[in-house]
Amino acid sequence: MPTIDDVEQYFETVERLVSDSLTAASLDLPHIREAINRLWIDITRYGPPFPEIHAGRLGPFELPAPPPPPPPPKSLIEKTGDWLKDHPWIVSGLVLSTLGFGLFAGYHAISAKHAFRRRIKSTTTVPEKRQVVVVLGSDHPLALPLILELERKGYIVIASVSSAEAVSPLEAKGHGFVRALVLDPNEPTTIPIFLRSLGSTLSRRFPISAAGDPYLPNPSHPLLHSIISFLTMPAPSTGCAPGPLEQVSLHDTYLPYLLSTHVAPLQTLQALLPLLRADAQRTRACRSIIICLPAADARIGLPFTSVRAMSAAANVRATDVLRREISAAQGMGRIRVVTVDVGAIGQAFDGITTPPTIDDWTPSEKATYGAALYALSETSQTRTPEDVSKFVDSIIGVVSSGTKTTGAGKAVYGVGVGLAYEKVKDWIRGNRFSIGAGAGTYTLASFLPTRLLDCLLGLPHILVGVRNGLLPSHPPANVTSPSTDAAKTAPADISARPDPRVPSTSSPQYPGKGSAEQPAGDENETASDSGSESVGTDIESSGVESSWISLGPGESPT
Repeated sequence: MPTIDDVEQYFETVERLVSDSLTAASLDLPHIREAINRLWIDITRYGPPFPEIHAGRLGPFELPAPPPPPPPPKSLIEKTGDWLKDHPWIVSGLVLSTLGFGLFAGYHAISAKHAFRRRIKSTTTVPEKRQVVVVLGSDHPLALPLILELERKGYIVIASVSSAEAVSPLEAKGHGFVRALVLDPNEPTTIPIFLRSLGSTLSRRFPISAAGDPYLPNPSHPLLHSIISFLTMPAPSTGCAPGPLEQVSLHDTYLPYLLSTHVAPLQTLQALLPLLRADAQRTRACRSIIICLPAADARIGLPFTSVRAMSAAANVRATDVLRREISAAQGMGRIRVVTVDVGAIGQAFDGITTPPTIDDWTPSEKATYGAALYALSETSQTRTPEDVSKFVDSIIGVVSSGTKTTGAGKAVYGVGVGLAYEKVKDWIRGNRFSIGAGAGTYTLASFLPTRLLDCLLGLPHILVGVRNGLLPSHPPANVTSPSTDAAKTAPADISARPDPRVPSTSSPQYPGKGSAEQPAGDENETASDSGSESVGTDIESSGVESSWISLGPGESPT
């Protein structure tokens, strides 16, 4: 077992050996360093790559990496670029606003440059009116506002009135560019007179209030520009009273109405077409023929309005045929034929305004159609009419092709977009459009299936029948209860009727064959009812009368 002294002696010996060895090798130490460095370079250049050796981390005793140096401060250009990238919508808005303001400023500068020249031209020269608009049927309530607005827009208006007494008041409301001529649709003999007066009016000078000879040669001859017909849409005050087709007298009621609302307008239009065609070839302006029709009659045809509906249907078909003929003709391509379905406008309602009367009906007709007619009269005037200005603006839009309407002069930031909008609207509406309260509803209803449309039109009769069965009220004074009249006249009629099984040999009576045979019409109509029909009349009358609670003279409802 070595002692402590032996161990210390051993360490001293080793220390001397190491010291002597280092002293002896210190002379060759730089050469050893160079050799090791050369060996390391050769190994890293030509030898295989060393594998990556990942040493374990020290965990909580590991020293953190030193923080990166702070970035250099950004310049103003870099800050501006970063802000533009962070706010793209604001930048786009600023660019568009600047561009719009620049365009507006440039347009304003250009327009202001020539404003004085245009002002001098407008004050020194007055444009002469050459375009003539013919308005047929100026007695209609919607015609007067249209005539005055057409004159204000720069047109010469030649209007037809039904009597000579209406000529002076109509011309007095204008400013010298409104000429009234007599054309009574109920008198076909006035049509040639109207056409001769129209030709004479087109050769005179306007305004009509100007001094001097009105028929001096005029270098600017007036040209027929448009034709507007209100004759196809008679005023509600002159319309026929509602009634079933079974009761309508075709010779006394329907034929005069057809002549005044269908034949007379078409006859006048036939005479004006050559003049319109000749004037259309002189200029490139678009001409128009506007036919105004009641929307309810032209689109669907309500019950008990057979006279109006048949005439309106004839006018619609004639207008469609004329439009297709003009489109296929030579030299008439710039003439438009437009149909306007007019609803409730102003004071001119499109409903049934003539109070229904059943005094001339037979007992069978009263019992059969009385309740339905009363239901129709109850629901015929429930719409709020539209303003007349909208109707006038729509018609002027067709006459002027959208250039003289109310919205044609609208501009956005100095750019006139109103005219483009009116042009597009006129193109979308096409050659038939609706205007007025209820006109759009009738237009949509006309596309429904017939079975569904008939059910919808029968709803008022069903609802009024239910109400009459529940409320203790009497029918209005203008519609007599059909059961009461049937009960009063049934015994006399039954006794006067011949045997229905014996065929009648009397021929139908027509107007014009003699006034002495006319009173026999009612007797023949009464004789056509059979005995079994009179029994059915009593049954129907009792059914109608059961829905009303009759009160005595001195009784009052409790």
